[in-house]
Amino acid sequence: MKLTNKFRAPDAIVRAIENDSYTKDGADFSVTELIKPPQVRRLWQKHGPDGLDEISIDVREEIWKLLGSGVHAVLESQSGDEGTKEQRFHAEHDGVTISGAIDLIDDSGLVTDYKVTSTFTVQQGVKEDWERQLNLYAWLLRQNNITARALNIVAICRDWMRSRAEKPEYPQSPVVVIRVPLWSDRRQDDYLATRIRVHTQEATLPCTPEERWARGAYQVLGGKGRPKTFNTMREATTFINGKKEGSYRIVEGDATYVRCESWCEVAEFCPQWTQSKGGQRGNV
Repeated sequence: MKLTNKFRAPDAIVRAIENDSYTKDGADFSVTELIKPPQVRRLWQKHGPDGLDEISIDVREEIWKLLGSGVHAVLESQSGDEGTKEQRFHAEHDGVTISGAIDLIDDSGLVTDYKVTSTFTVQQGVKEDWERQLNLYAWLLRQNNITARALNIVAICRDWMRSRAEKPEYPQSPVVVIRVPLWSDRRQDDYLATRIRVHTQEATLPCTPEERWARGAYQVLGGKGRPKTFNTMREATTFINGKKEGSYRIVEGDATYVRCESWCEVAEFCPQWTQSKGGQRGNV
């Protein structure tokens, strides 16, 4: 990966980004890799440092990761009898090794993960990826004879403003604790097996609208008034399930894809994204 510095960030910041110590410690997959879209992971393998090394990322795109790493380092360094901090666990499923670094496990079995994020994200409630990540951590712990009894996200809002805290829908503090649903063992097992299957099968699946962070991906038709627009299938089905009467159906909307447009590091190599823009490029 080539790190560019188009906006002239100080050398100390550039070096800190270059010296990122992240590792999956010899595992076939990390938990975060399993959650990622298979297409993104394979494009990274092909065009990243271990492949053609064609990916360029600017320093400005890595600042939030750097901030998150700093928060994790500070919290990890604090002394106390809170439990197990920043420990990486390994487990195997059908010959595939999975690893995950868990921020905190206390003596009661509460698993905590720290997120440096935006107030907007916190206002949306539990992200599906957060729910999946923490339940895969619970799976990892179970394989290591540790029972996760509850799951928490501790969100630190990087753009929180006290002047807006008067509004009830706005976080009252820059630190927000979000309880994450704990799945049954069977659901954790099934989800893990599904993610391993989609990442190891020969054909690469295209990204789903949810994986592309679609805005306006689905519309609900029926009932009174204009069609309702939703970003995810879960939001659309939840809306329909909340209706006591009427006939409704879900159709594809005229979506914009936030991840592809602004946040995907391999978008320029992606046949799905290139095709959606009318261009031509080779296969993954």
